[in-house]
Amino acid sequence: MSSRLDPALPLSPIRARLSPEEALAGRIRAVLETRPGRVPWRPEFGCDLSELVGQPATAERLSRARSTIEEAVRRWLPDVTVARCELRVVTRLGSVDRPREVPLAEAAIIPLGVHASLEVDLDLDTELGPFAVQALLSP
Repeated sequence: MSSRLDPALPLSPIRARLSPEEALAGRIRAVLETRPGRVPWRPEFGCDLSELVGQPATAERLSRARSTIEEAVRRWLPDVTVARCELRVVTRLGSVDRPREVPLAEAAIIPLGVHASLEVDLDLDTELGPFAVQALLSP
């Protein structure tokens, strides 16, 4: 009896050709969306926003989150400079304009919805020129 591979199961991932802009956006999102400890061979990699979970979304905490995001981009993407980083708290009903005493990710306490995330708008200076990225992060 001979063994054969099903042709529907590729042996290696097929990589589509990405434009330089798509590749850069992917690198930035990988940094922002990865929690430290999630990549076994690089446990420090990522952006640690865990201090926000269950805490009120005050102006001070959002300022620290902004600093954390900027530092993660600076550390893991040395060829990228953050020109502007803007954060907004987003619930299922939309964006919260001003930081309030609304705990993130605490369904029982958030009056506007059952979950809150951070919407991040980044304006970056890169070797490709000015670049803008938007990401929705769930701490």
